[in-house]
Order: sequence, then structure tokens, then C-alpha cells
Amino acid sequence: MPRFFHSCARLLATASLSLTTGARAEPDSAALETRWQGEILPLMETYCHDCHADGMKKGELAIDRYDSISDMRQHREVWKRIRDHIRHRLMPPLDEDQPADDEREKLLAWIDDAVFPVDPAKPDPGRVTLRRLNRTEYENTLSDLFGLELKVRDLIPPDDSGYGFDTIGDVLTLSPAHLERYLEAGRQVLDRALKPGPMPRPSRHFHGSKLQGDGLHSGGGHYLTSPGKARARFQASRAGRYRISVSASGTMGANTPPSMELHLDGKKSHQWSVAAPLDQGRNYQHEIQLQKNQALEIALAFTNDFWDADFPDPDRRDRNLMIHSLRIIGPLDGPPPGKPASHRRVFVERKPGEQDRAYASRVLNLFARKAFRRPTRDGEVTRYLALVDLAGADDIEHGIRLALEAMLVSPAFLYREEPQPEPDNAEHIHLVDEHSLATRLSYFLWSSMPDQRLMELASRGELRKQLDSEVDRLIASPRSREFVSNFAGQWLRLRDVSAAVPARREFPAFKRKLQGDMRRETEMLFAHIIRQDLPIARLLDADFTFLNQDLASHYQIPGVSGDAFRMVSLKDPRRHGILGHGSFHLLTSYPLRTSPVLRGKYVLENLLDTAPPPPPPNIPQLDPPSHQGDRSSLREQMERHRDDPGCASCHKMMDPIGFGLENFDATGAWRELDNGKPIDNSGELTNGRKFHGVEELRKALVTDHRSDFHRAIASRLLTYALGRGLDWYDKPAIDRIVTETEAAQGSSRALLRAVVHSVPFQYRRGDS
Repeated sequence: MPRFFHSCARLLATASLSLTTGARAEPDSAALETRWQGEILPLMETYCHDCHADGMKKGELAIDRYDSISDMRQHREVWKRIRDHIRHRLMPPLDEDQPADDEREKLLAWIDDAVFPVDPAKPDPGRVTLRRLNRTEYENTLSDLFGLELKVRDLIPPDDSGYGFDTIGDVLTLSPAHLERYLEAGRQVLDRALKPGPMPRPSRHFHGSKLQGDGLHSGGGHYLTSPGKARARFQASRAGRYRISVSASGTMGANTPPSMELHLDGKKSHQWSVAAPLDQGRNYQHEIQLQKNQALEIALAFTNDFWDADFPDPDRRDRNLMIHSLRIIGPLDGPPPGKPASHRRVFVERKPGEQDRAYASRVLNLFARKAFRRPTRDGEVTRYLALVDLAGADDIEHGIRLALEAMLVSPAFLYREEPQPEPDNAEHIHLVDEHSLATRLSYFLWSSMPDQRLMELASRGELRKQLDSEVDRLIASPRSREFVSNFAGQWLRLRDVSAAVPARREFPAFKRKLQGDMRRETEMLFAHIIRQDLPIARLLDADFTFLNQDLASHYQIPGVSGDAFRMVSLKDPRRHGILGHGSFHLLTSYPLRTSPVLRGKYVLENLLDTAPPPPPPNIPQLDPPSHQGDRSSLREQMERHRDDPGCASCHKMMDPIGFGLENFDATGAWRELDNGKPIDNSGELTNGRKFHGVEELRKALVTDHRSDFHRAIASRLLTYALGRGLDWYDKPAIDRIVTETEAAQGSSRALLRAVVHSVPFQYRRGDS
């Protein structure tokens, strides 16, 4: 998808689709044809046809094959590429005649009007692909559903990504391997969360090999081959009766089994004759009375050792004792222990006289409403009640558990369903219902299911009325750390920082721990900007950051001590914003050297949404730094590298940005020399603005390209939130998001609200 259409802006959703935006009304066909013949075709013939018409089709592009506007619209992918190349000045090549700026604007305006027309009165929210929960969303949803901290994502196969995110519905497929792992994960979660049947009394378990004493430790336990003791210490949680249960076995000596005595604080309390064969341990039990917080030493003593090498039966010549385990259970009296909160969360209290089936129906309805993130449908719970009946368990809770297991692999749980009043009618545009809106909002900002308040507002039909305050509430919640980790982690590629490893021989002072510190610095800055409602462009020029001692030392910033991160004011403007962060420099360098191309590409693609096309094949790599041979600086090598006019147009976009950042080495540390030569950090952007170094480059980006940055993040946020790539019909929506953000002085909260109010977020087509 060309980045231009990812960098365009948004329509505000209201109760009506009759909206006005800054978009032009769609011109009529006759006017478009007149403009084509009188203005556009002559420009195409002057600047394009030598290479892309009259039998020529460089890059497999022949413009003259499209002889009508309807034909152009049938091949929009081609015209997206044409528009992208004209806009980013990639075509014509630098060694050919160039159109004037007003001529470029004419070409772009006509392509927009003719090939990508949008009608402000009929905005298109785009298609919605049924979206499976990705691994992060699945784990978070289960954790919130049961009120537990669960770690199950590693049980699920890794997710694919599209358009830079793992929230894209088209790539979140469901394979048989997925279903098998979901079933196993669901069982493990239910085993931990639910405790059907009577609750066992508390117990403390000691494996025999963990007991202290005189014997030998083995995999089977504590082996006493001569008189001695195995010991453990125990403290009673409250007063009452406690059961001591010992799993033990032994070998016969003569015709007598080993004797095992129970000693409490050195005093004999009980004695057993252990007749169980060595390979068949048996439990030996005794009850004692303890006071609250009473501590004592429990010892198991072997007291009747025997050895006779001449005994007639060779299997009875050596009497020994094996203690497999010791368990203290209790207190046995008093009220039984209560069910855990995760169990009570599902198995609500029974009403007086409520029958099993009615209770099961109520439990399943309440659970399904949370798990499916909407009210249950007619007959939906009845199907799960059939599983309760099928279980035939004496305890109704066991039957309900089986039904819950099925719910956790239901499409209604694994997928984000959105009911449609007119499915199979793509022309029908409708508001998503409030429960679907609650789900869209919570997975956007929390990567998890809606909480109780969102569900209650949706059930009362009041969520849209309070949408702005709910956005503020969700951002203020600790759960919004998921938005920081998942959105910023993928948009800014912070997830990849751990894989960016500078070569040890070239950067011996770099500590691997710094990779995690650098990722955390950028995440904390992004989180602070969002939560404090600062202008989102502060990500580019913030005069503060978050550091600990190791990272501050790497940046040569004094006065920071300890492992804890804290906000630090930056006196050195070279470190302002993300361009001064080590995470950015690690991600855009090779192990042995920096890469102006990667740095320029990152800025264009991630921060300005202006991705250059992929490089042609068979382009040779630059040689790594060497203390012998070529002593040219990296810049000198790059300038020779792009002598080819076919490479120059793209490199003209990327390289100057990268050159302005060359004072940062591949680890983000500051330097003044490259290969022994002073670094030339000058450059010129495509708009003609010249700069020297990161400070002037940053100012150029913030002043000249602030709107481009707003468009970039708007398109990425909408892509992440919708779970699909953006298309030409999303241009009015992106335009509106940018307009509202800039009207609020770049407010990050206004940006998020604008995304949530946009037509694509609020509406959907009637696709099947």
C-alpha cells in the first residue's frame, strides 16, 4: 500500500453520515476529461512518455495503456505508485527534465480527483475483516476474564504481521495447530482459576530429597541405611488439628520391617512399622494439635537398623528406610478454606432454592457476556448447557467447567465479532453497535476485553455520549501500558531492539543490558507524552528523557545514579527527542557500522510516512570499517555508491537525513570522527532546506514537516486500531484526524480522540 495513502487524514464520526470535511467534492466526468486533455496529458507527454509510453515501459509501466478514467480506476494500484513517485520526486529521474512545483501539484490534484475520488457526503469506512485475538490480546483477555496474572502466550503459535502490526485481521489466521493449542491453554487456565468440588485443606509438602538429616538424598527421596533422622521445620497458620502424612517404604531385615518414629521438637510422638516394599510407597498418618503460629521441628527417625550377611534369605539381609515425602495438612477443624477469587468470579453465589440447571444457565450467561464481549443471543447458552448435561457429573461445577472449556475455543471468544443489520450489502454503511464500539476501544488502548464500566455504558447505550471521557480513563489506567508496548513497540520497531547487537570487537564497551534500557527509555517517553497530554510532536524534540545510571553514562550525561529510571532534563540538545535515543541508533545501524540509508529510511517511513521504493536488485554492500585499505569516510563511500542516476533519486531522500545523524555511532554514543576523519553532518532535504547536524535536522523536521509527522502517526494509529491496511478511501478520515490534532496544538489526547471518533472506527460496511 503506497505510504501516501497511509499519510493522509480523517473524518469525524457523528450520529449522521452527512458530514462535511475539507475534502473537495467529486468533479464530474466531463470536467475531469477536459482537464486531462488540456492540462494533464501534455505534462505526461513532456515528462513521462519518453520512458513509459509509445512502446517504452521502463519498470514495466506503460502509461498510455490507460486510455480512460474508468480504466485507470480499474488499476488503482498502478496509479497509487505513479502518484507516490511524483509526490516524492522519485520521477522523473534526477538526470531528466523536472516539472515545476505547480506542475507537480496539477498532476497530483488530477490523479486524486479522477482516480481516487472521495465524496464527503458518503464516507466509506472500509472493510472489516473478522479478527482473531493475537497472542498478546488472548493472554490479556484471559487474565482480565479470570482476574489472574496469566502467562499463556508461549503456548500459542506466533502471529504474523501486516502493515507493520500484529493486529491485522487478514494475517491472523486460525490453523488446526492454533485450535489445539487454544484448547490446551484454556484447560490450563481453567485448572488454575477454578476449583470445583470441596476445597482441600491447606498443606505443606516436603519431598524426601529436600529433607535435612542423616540419610542419602536420591530421586526417590531420603534414604536411611543406618539409624538416623530426616528433619523439616513447620509453623502452624492457626490453632487446630493437623495431619502428618508420610509416604515411606523400606527393605525387610530378617522378618521385621523398618520402624519409623515421629519426633516433635525432639520428643517421640508416634511410631509406625513400615511394611511397604521399597518400590511401593505407602502413606502413614498421625494427627497432632498445634497452637496458632506454633513452630516445631518434625523428625522421622529410623530406629531398628539390621544387617546380617549370613541370613538365609538374601533379600532380607539389610533393613533400610526410604522416606519419599512428608506432608502436613491442616488445620482440619474449623471452617473449610474458601474458594479463590478467580473461582468466585465465575461461580456466583447460588440463590436460595435454585436448581442445578437454572444455576448453570445463570453462570454460563454471565460468563458468556464477559467472554464474548456482548449480550448472549437466543439459544446460544442452551448449546453449552447441553455439555453440562453430557458431563453427567454429581457436582454441577464440574459440568459447568466442561461448558466453559468449550466457550474458550468458541469463535465468539477467539474472534472479535461485530453484528451487522445488513450483511452481504457492501453499500450499506452503519454505525457499529455500542458493544462492538466498546470492544474496538478497549483492544485499541488496552489490548484486552472491555471492563465492567465500558460494558455497562454500552448496555445503556451511553458509551458514545461519554466517549472522550472514556478515552481519558483508559489512557490513565495502568492497562494502557499495553498500548505503549504494542503500538509504539511496533510503530517505532522497539520490539526489534533486543535483536540489534553491535559487534563486540568494534564496540567493546557496549553492554548488552543497554538494549533493554534503550527500549525502556523510548517507551517511557512515549507513555509520558500520551498520559500528560503533551503535543505528540514532542516525541521529536522533547528536552527531557528517562534514564538510569548505565544509560546516562553511555550518553555521557552526569548526575544520574542507580538502576531506577527517572526523568532527566537534557541540557545537551543533541539528545532531544527520539533522534537522540540509543534505541533509534541501534535499530538503524549494522553490527560494525552506522547506516545513513537505514536511518534516513526509518525517519521517512516511520516518522514521515514517506517510504522510498525498494532498492533494485544486485546493489553491492559497502565495505565495513577497516583500519587497513580504504580510509574513506562512510559519507565518501556513499557518495560514490549513488553515482547511478537510478539510485540517486531515492538516496537523495534518505541519505541527507542519515548524514545529519552520523555523529551517533552504531550504539548511539556520540563521536566526532569517522575512520579518522571529521564527520561531515551537513545535508539538504528535498524541499531545499539545508542543515548541519542533528539539532538543525530536528528543527527542520519539527517546523517544515510537523503535518507530515501528524499524518504518519495518524495513519499508523488507524491501521493498528482497525486491523487493516489503509486505502485511498481513507484519505478524508486521515485528513480530519490531522486537522483536529493541529487545531488542538498537536495534543496527543486530541489525536487519540480523533481516531476513536473517525468514520472507519465508528462505522462499517455491510460486508459478509
